[in-house]
Amino acid sequence: MRYRKVLLCLVSVCLTTVVSAKTELPSNKSQFINLFNTKVGSYQLVSGEAKMCAGGQLAWLDANEPDLGFKLGDEIIFNNLHHGTQTNKVANFCLVTTKYKYTTQSITMSLRHTRCENETDNLDTSQTLRFISPTTLAYSVERSNVRCQFELQL
Repeated sequence: MRYRKVLLCLVSVCLTTVVSAKTELPSNKSQFINLFNTKVGSYQLVSGEAKMCAGGQLAWLDANEPDLGFKLGDEIIFNNLHHGTQTNKVANFCLVTTKYKYTTQSITMSLRHTRCENETDNLDTSQTLRFISPTTLAYSVERSNVRCQFELQL
């Protein structure tokens, strides 16, 4: 009987932890646009390299056309928002493939340059913008040391 109570207590603690954990669920572009609209404003760099992560306005490139994308300051840009994967041939350059992944707390843009005329132009990277709290966001670039955190200026 005593072991059952202990086991019940442990299961309850585990279940409470799982239920209360902040989970990042898949989302779609429309839901991301709604989330983004609640986060626009002026952000100041809290941590990270100022050259790559200069703060500034988090805003749509064109407020009437969210599909065109958005930027944070002058250095961080997510353009041509779309669903799934798109590949375009850029004349005299490469095949450029972009893929967006939307979650309830972030957006990730994967970018790949393949079949480039100049082999050094081949590229495979991704960048993520994550909303950590109502006033904090983080930006990172895969396979680099670019990691920045920003705070909304009220």
